[in-house]
Amino acid sequence: MHRFFVPPECFSGDVVNLPEPVSHQLRRVLRARPSDEIVVLDDSGVEFGAVLETLESGEARARVTSRTKSAGEPGVFITLYQAMLKTDKFEFVLQKCTELGVTRFVPMYCERSVPRTQAERSNRYERWKRIVREAAEQSGRGRLPLVERPLEFSQACEDAGSRALIPWEEEREFGLRWAFGAFWADDVSPGEKRTLSLLMGPEGGFSEDEVDLARSCGITSVTLGKRILRAETAGIATVAATMFELGG
Repeated sequence: MHRFFVPPECFSGDVVNLPEPVSHQLRRVLRARPSDEIVVLDDSGVEFGAVLETLESGEARARVTSRTKSAGEPGVFITLYQAMLKTDKFEFVLQKCTELGVTRFVPMYCERSVPRTQAERSNRYERWKRIVREAAEQSGRGRLPLVERPLEFSQACEDAGSRALIPWEEEREFGLRWAFGAFWADDVSPGEKRTLSLLMGPEGGFSEDEVDLARSCGITSVTLGKRILRAETAGIATVAATMFELGG
């Protein structure tokens, strides 16, 4: 069943007045008809089953028929601090890590990131949010991951908090599983959501100075294994391993 995030103000009791982009997609792309069933989401974690009542140019309306808590949200709150990559690679990370369950994305500028002029094009930020929204709809998420404005690496380190990992190819001692055990040696309280920050590097990797800065902020450097992963692979692999280990 097709899923659509819409602003909360679209709801009026059991009636949902669908915004024009959703109406256009239903009419022109999906060829939907009145009486078709859809799922509407207001970014609250609740899924609203609805039936289309009106679907015309300039007007689309649905009526809510059911309300259920979304089952697609993870049990761990992951903030992914991703170094700026080439356009297609960065967008691939946004898409796949949304599917995997990342809650918050923070792009960051590192010593070896792509040039700022490439990363700061005027329409890039809105495109990022659109990619995340579409991936969240496709993958059954009940909330939209946040997409923040880019930070400098030093700002990201200050923002990340103490439960944070920075995968680095020169790390030889500590791995992901060790870090998870160290962070949560005592089990969390029932209903408490684990939180974790992941700092992922650019195509050329983090410099030693950057890793030293991260460590000075309380961030733990870890190895991802014997093989060196591409920048766009590393974030996806780390998020997947985290979700598996922490029950996401």
